Amino acid sequence: MATALPRVNLNEQVYETLRQRVLRREPGPGAKLSLHELATELGVSRSPVHHALTRLVSEGLLSVKARRGYYVTPVTGASARDGYDVRLALELHAAERAVGNVDGARLARFRTLMEESEEAISHEEWDAANAAFHEFQVDLAGNQMLSHLYRELSVNLMMQVIRGGRLEGGEYLAREHRGIVDAFDAGDLAAAQQAIRAHIDSGRRIALEAVERAGGVL
Repeated sequence: MATALPRVNLNEQVYETLRQRVLRREPGPGAKLSLHELATELGVSRSPVHHALTRLVSEGLLSVKARRGYYVTPVTGASARDGYDVRLALELHAAERAVGNVDGARLARFRTLMEESEEAISHEEWDAANAAFHEFQVDLAGNQMLSHLYRELSVNLMMQVIRGGRLEGGEYLAREHRGIVDAFDAGDLAAAQQAIRAHIDSGRRIALEAVERAGGVL
């Protein structure tokens, strides 16, 4: 009996292709993307391209202007600061609800995710491992709306744009993950808040320095 080959999801394929281009800034910040030209270039109909562009808008990587089209969202110092401020507020709130109220199994899972992020330093898996760690950190609060809002933030994708495939300060970012987990494990809210603030400050600093090196916009 022949084994059926998995069907290729064209929407997903087109989305991943365009997503990687935008993350690499090909084209650059503020550039206009033509649905018709992309469909022609990729040899597909307009439908999967429209689907991909719509998803990228929802992620904050693109913006859409009525009757004008899609544009690559610039990353500026102001947008980086704003993104990290919102992330900090959500993570601190989640910590207030979670620290001291997390069972052993979830703390063990949190530590495993921390270790996986350490192992992913300087590898392509870092972004996924880092996102998984922080999303679980917020999930520990047990608030589905909070978790949804956190996942809707474009800060992680913003950092992929800023890093351009490079990871600066990976070792101390991983150490900061460990500090957060240790504080949760000890049930020490003050230490958890301090560790979260220090980690967000590190990410914000890396982002602002990269934007400055790029001339103020990425």
